Amino acid sequence: MKTKIILMLSGLFLFTSITMAQELNLPRKSPRAGVSYTIGYTEVSIQYSSPAVLGREIWGGLVPYGEPWRAGADEATTIEFSTAVEIEGQPLPAGRYAFFLIPREEGKWTAVFSKNWGQWGAYDYSQAEDALRVDVDAQFSRQANQEHLRYEVIGQNVENGYILLSWEKLRFYLRLRVDAMQKAVMEITTALAAAPDDEKWRINARAADFLLWVGQPTPALQYVQQSIDQQEMPWNYWIKARILAAQEDYAGAVNAAETVAKLAAANPEDNFYEEEKEEIGRLVKGWKEKR
Repeated sequence: MKTKIILMLSGLFLFTSITMAQELNLPRKSPRAGVSYTIGYTEVSIQYSSPAVLGREIWGGLVPYGEPWRAGADEATTIEFSTAVEIEGQPLPAGRYAFFLIPREEGKWTAVFSKNWGQWGAYDYSQAEDALRVDVDAQFSRQANQEHLRYEVIGQNVENGYILLSWEKLRFYLRLRVDAMQKAVMEITTALAAAPDDEKWRINARAADFLLWVGQPTPALQYVQQSIDQQEMPWNYWIKARILAAQEDYAGAVNAAETVAKLAAANPEDNFYEEEKEEIGRLVKGWKEKR
């Protein structure tokens, strides 16, 4: 009996040893990679494996024309959006998707977002699981050559950006649009309603600074004037100066900037002017030349 137990344990040990030996943890030929970027309130996250060209014929060779390609290597590439988005003008709900491309020798390529994001490669791809398909022109560089496949998420402004896939000479762009302004306006309205009276000037100033940044100087001027009416500070007058300059009212911008210096001199505890004096001086000099 004892001998049988020893033999069983020996066999179990041998089986375990063989199993462990088979589970090799070697570096991937196509390393895992990822990129994450926020446009407005929307986080865009891409997870993929990055193959190398290695002198191979890629398009029409390693990657056949007319067939779904995982747009990477190994597991399917996934793209996740934290809110609903528009891809090339088409709506796509928030969520995680497997991303595929269907390359074509001539004409537009098809970008596919599949609801089955957990699959390996494109072997189990089914068009019935598509959440979105869009046709996009593929661009090829004459000079640049990207050895390892690479994704980038690039923001253009608070609501627009694009996904860029680069590999070999391919440059594939997918335009993104998110809805940020409606939520931002709601955030401003809610914050103003909840803030005590002595803090409303600060929220109005932040709202004005944001609206100026997104290229809406007219409503920005309304918010900053409310801030100034509530409490005159160097910061909100400087926001007003920049808004007026954006509206090409350079004389008004210079006057507002001069008020910044006067308010700072009357309140030595406010460090804003001292910290921004060099930038203020540089911009005011340019405005004086244009007024």
